[in-house]
Amino acid sequence: MAQALSLNVFNSVGGSNRAPILVANEYHHWSQRMERYLRRLGRDVWRFVEEGPHVPVLTPIQTDGATARLGGGQRVMSRPTKDDLDKMENDVVAFYEISCGVAPDNFDIIINCKSAKEICDVLKNLYEGSEQAQDKKLTTALNEFNNFKAHTSESLEDSFKTFNLIVTKLSNASTIHSNHETNLQFLNGLGRH
Repeated sequence: MAQALSLNVFNSVGGSNRAPILVANEYHHWSQRMERYLRRLGRDVWRFVEEGPHVPVLTPIQTDGATARLGGGQRVMSRPTKDDLDKMENDVVAFYEISCGVAPDNFDIIINCKSAKEICDVLKNLYEGSEQAQDKKLTTALNEFNNFKAHTSESLEDSFKTFNLIVTKLSNASTIHSNHETNLQFLNGLGRH
């Protein structure tokens, strides 16, 4: 049992040459790890997850100039530049790595996605929910923070762990309190032991 758990943790964390694997109840951690992993692969790899795939701008060019003046000739599109090809390759890398980071039980959800950004958007919607669901999570986390009270039967360390989880939930919801506010709330929540 412990070996299976260790293997799951090993897979979900990933490594320097291996994308982290998405574990359903650890989506936020996975997304942070995946972003760091992709940024490590190249400065622009993560950009295509945020912005979407690069589409080169190709312009029509006329071939056979003499024939063109007479109404003939052929119009062809210009070729992608080296910069375009590099950007398109970074998008392919991001798409591949994120695809590899999705466990088989979730792969069917993303199988029809055409870009790294699309995969991330689908997974974010699946695991974080709509804006309404995110607002509910934020409200719940704020209530837990504001109403934190340590239980008389728990140790200071256990109280701190509980409070730290609440602060992490707020941070995940992009709500940050100053260190002063956080420390004061924790101390107030300790009450008198």
